[in-house]
Parts: sequence; structure tokens; C-alpha cells
Amino acid sequence: MIESTPPGTRFPLGSGRDPDIGVNSLKNYQLTPNPLFSLVVSESPEGMKHAELVLEKNLDREKQRTHHLILTAVDGGDPVRSGTAQIKINVTDANDNRPVFTKEIYKVRLLENLPEGSLAFQVKATDSDEGTNAEITYSFSDISNSARQLFTLDSRTGDVKVTGPLDYEEGKYYEASVEGKDGGGLSAHAKVRIDILDVNDNAPTLSLLPILNPIPEDSVPSTVVAVINVRDRDSGDNGEVNCNMVGDLPFRLEPSSENTYKLLVLAKALDREEAAFHELVLKASDGGEPARTGTARIRVAVLDANDNAPVFSPAEYTVRVPEDVPVGTVLVTVTATDADEGMNGHVKYS
Repeated sequence: MIESTPPGTRFPLGSGRDPDIGVNSLKNYQLTPNPLFSLVVSESPEGMKHAELVLEKNLDREKQRTHHLILTAVDGGDPVRSGTAQIKINVTDANDNRPVFTKEIYKVRLLENLPEGSLAFQVKATDSDEGTNAEITYSFSDISNSARQLFTLDSRTGDVKVTGPLDYEEGKYYEASVEGKDGGGLSAHAKVRIDILDVNDNAPTLSLLPILNPIPEDSVPSTVVAVINVRDRDSGDNGEVNCNMVGDLPFRLEPSSENTYKLLVLAKALDREEAAFHELVLKASDGGEPARTGTARIRVAVLDANDNAPVFSPAEYTVRVPEDVPVGTVLVTVTATDADEGMNGHVKYS
């Protein structure tokens, strides 16, 4: 009997035979008491008695696959004689059970550097039916295009594998729905949330906004030369950045706001005549393990200020001149130099 057989269905049973006649012949049938089955006995016009098994309640193969009954035929003699037959009822499967997922929501955490082809996780559903009614096929029933490019679902095993590059900075989490459908067409659904975990795969980057470059050499201390913005696409400690300047130069870095620094002139005076420009190397390091670094270079040119007086060489000239020297004769040539440049270094004599 298939388990979907409706109650009230009758199943004819074989007829008993008794060679005796009259009251000594077959009189009735009896059935082992059972809540699921009953017995109906009918009599033909010829006086033959026939037994039918009647299903009283719904069968459930998942609770009980087989039922054993005993049919007894009794005569009307004295003493009463009887014969028995065993009835074995095999309950065959109907697709009356939906698949059931082991979890309503699968929550998964994956590192963003998980290699392509790796097994991310597995969804699993069970079905109490048997045969093809218990064979489950898996598929994504609701998934975004971005997630579909990163994950594939094995329809037979429920394995979800990584098929694209994960990037925390591009997508921090993905959500999808998974369907499990049995061979009879019944289905179940479960939700999936995949959280992508950050790894320190991005080095800090520095961007420079020049404010005063070139800078006059007589600039006052704390003059702002440039603003430096530092960024790291990672999160947490991996995105915490510290910036400093390499070398001993007449400049300093001062934090301005989050991820922003000001490049300032130190109290030490600039001297163009000593250094016409300065090559600055800025280095930013994040808090990852191991840490990643980024660098930027800036060339600061120093503008001349008229901070140098002309200098004669030598400082004193002694000239001996004959008293009869003709008018217009060059007696001596004096020379002065100025360390400044441009008009500041152009010397006039008087």
C-alpha cells in the first residue's frame, strides 16, 4: 500500500475453504486488533463469505514501514476449528515530506584572501522519504549578480565554493537564499549570510596638497608647506595608519585631523644658500601584522630672500699710484659678490 492511500480503501483478501458442510463449514473471519485496519466480511449469493481489509487511518511510512496482521477463519462446529493466514503489509513511500535544512540561516565568515576554488561551506537538507523522493537538488533561489560571480553551489552535494576574488573593500557581506528540492517536486529554503573578513592586503597611500612650494627662505616657523592625506582601505588595526618623515630636515609633521597631517617649517631657519631644495620622504605604516607601508616624496624648493650683504674680496685694497698718472687711467678693479640670487645677488658699486 502506498502511504497516501485514503482511509476507507478496501483490499480483498483470499477466501478460506472448509470441506465440512452445514454448521461445521466456514462461519466467519477475525482480524488481529489494529488501530489502522479493520475487517469487513460479506457473503455472496452462493453463501460464500469474503473478507476485505479496510484502511481506517492514514498510513505513515516514516513512522512504520510494515504492519503484520493475522487473519483467522473459524467454522461453526463444536469444538470450533480455525485456520490462520499471515498478512504482511508493506507501506511504500509517497512524497509527503518536504526537505528540511539543517539550519534556517547559514552564517559564514570568510577571509578575503581565501583562494579561488576553496570550499567555503556546505548546505545540507534531509528528507524523510525514500528513493527519488528523498534525492535533493540544491540551487540558489535568490542571489545578487555580484555574489553569483564569487560563489557556486554544487547541486548534488550542497558544497559552496569560491569562484572569484573576494575583496573586503569591495563587498563586506553577501546574502542569498538556497533551495533544496526533492525528486517529487517538494522544496525547502534556507538563508545564507556570508561575512567577508578583512586581511591586511592594502598598503597605505599618501596624497599631497602643496600649500607653499617653493617656500621663501625667511618663512616664519610653523608655516604650512603642504597637507598630507593618508588612506588605507583596510579596516580595524589593518587600517590604522601612522605617518612620519624620514631624515633630519628643517620640517616636521603635525597631525591635523583624522588621517590628515600638516607639513610645517621648523624653528630652524631655512637657508637657500645652504640648500636650494629639500627632498622629503614621507612614510606611512598601518597596524597590521605584518605591517604594510606606503611612501611619498616631495621636493620643496627654497626661494631666495635678500639675507646676504655683498662681500668685497679682499675687504681692503691698497693701490700705489704715480702722481703723473693720466686722467682716466684705471687704478684698480674692486670685486664684491653676493650669495643671494637674482636681483638680490646683483651688485652695484659707488
